[in-house]
Order: sequence, then structure tokens, then C-alpha cells
Amino acid sequence: MPVKEKFPWESFPYRLELKDRVAWFQCQEHMDKEIARYKLRPKDYKASCKRGYKIVKPEKPKRKIKPKVEKVIKPAPKPKPVDKKRKELLSPVMKFKTIQFDKQPKLLHPKRK
Repeated sequence: MPVKEKFPWESFPYRLELKDRVAWFQCQEHMDKEIARYKLRPKDYKASCKRGYKIVKPEKPKRKIKPKVEKVIKPAPKPKPVDKKRKELLSPVMKFKTIQFDKQPKLLHPKRK
């Protein structure tokens, strides 16, 4: 297939050939967007470009291996200090006075002179 048929437009140097259609793009970023949007895998498409252009494949991030660390038991967290006014609002304390009666009431047995 001649280059003119593969790339019919001068301003669209990137070509993405899918199973059901062919798409042309102005830059590789647009082509990558299309691939990401439809979650295409490399077996689902064929990407190509005109001479003078290059398809740059992004590098896969290397997997970081974490060093093995022994588990450290953390002490229980200290309770936060609560303001006295707030404490009274959250759990009110009933303040009352107790009335004490005489052990021997004088009303029933008045003192005799």
C-alpha cells in the first residue's frame, strides 16, 4: 500500500488501525488518548507514522521493592485532653445538697423543764 493511501492528509502523520476502522491523528498524544479512552491493548490495534515522525512508547514504571521491616507495636494513643466546660456539657454532674434531719426529732418529744 503506497504512503499516499496510508496517510491521505499531510497534517495527520499518525495512523491507528483498528479491527473495524482506521483513524489519523495530528500528534502522538492524541493517538495515546484514543487508545486510553477505549482501553485498547496492543493486540487490538496497529499504530504507524509517516517518515520523519517517531512513535515513542512510554516507559513502564519500575516496580519498587520495599525493604522488609519488622512490625513495631505502637503504644495506645493518649486520650485528648477535654476542656472542663466541654466536659460538663457532655456529661453533666448533678450537684445537689443533702438535707440532714436530726436523729431525734424535737417535735414529738419537746424538752421538759
